[in-house]
Amino acid sequence: MNIIERNFYRLLRAGAFGTEEQIEPLSAWKWNRLYQLSEMHDVTPIVYQGLERCRDQFFVQVPEALAEQWSRQRAQTDDEENDLLVADHLTNPLLNHKLQSILDAEDSNTETRTALLHLSGIVRFLMNAGIPVKRVTEFGQFLRQSANRIDFNTLGQWISQLQFDAMAQITAVMLVKMLHFTPEELPFMKPLTDEQMERQMRKMFRQKNSHAEEWYFSQGKNIFVHTSNAQAMMWHVRRSAKFFKYCPAETVTNFFTSFAHSLSHIEE
Repeated sequence: MNIIERNFYRLLRAGAFGTEEQIEPLSAWKWNRLYQLSEMHDVTPIVYQGLERCRDQFFVQVPEALAEQWSRQRAQTDDEENDLLVADHLTNPLLNHKLQSILDAEDSNTETRTALLHLSGIVRFLMNAGIPVKRVTEFGQFLRQSANRIDFNTLGQWISQLQFDAMAQITAVMLVKMLHFTPEELPFMKPLTDEQMERQMRKMFRQKNSHAEEWYFSQGKNIFVHTSNAQAMMWHVRRSAKFFKYCPAETVTNFFTSFAHSLSHIEE
């Protein structure tokens, strides 16, 4: 992990959880890259809040023009922010029926169902967009606020019913490695060594090449396939192949649903 990424995570943790983080010195160019990274993952307000918390540190010397731009972007994003957590519909009919039945049931508490909503949203984002930094951060914030009201036994049963076990494990690893959660805070996480978690993170954040302009955090294509957009098409093919072993039923139907949807929008 390079210095930009380390500081990105530190500011993210400071903004999301109010932790004390020591920021390493960055050049003006690197501060701009960090800002771009926060925009790419839609976490500008959280990172800016972390920046404000760490502002008195000697090495937090953000170029004045960038600080003003960051502040404006944070204010604009705050105005547009919608706090409602919308239920994701799975593309696999059987799994989606199970998900909707769980969400409609009245014999479980709201916090446990909300935790499942966070997980299903992360699964959908992983398959269709890229690394869900914002979604994982929001899930982490929810866990820190509501963990004592979540029925983790029931949540674990739901995860298994929806075949989310491997995806929940990936999410737990990201919470531990990115946001410094402890395994004890994540009862749905299966035991892993630090080396195993590092290996999973390298697979998740693997660089395409070593070119300086190639971002370590790669996001998905906004268009699946539109006319001759073969690059977007291949991105989804590779991503579906990558996650097939983690969630095969949903991965297959998600791929073909996205493909069919995109075909309906091709201009003749």
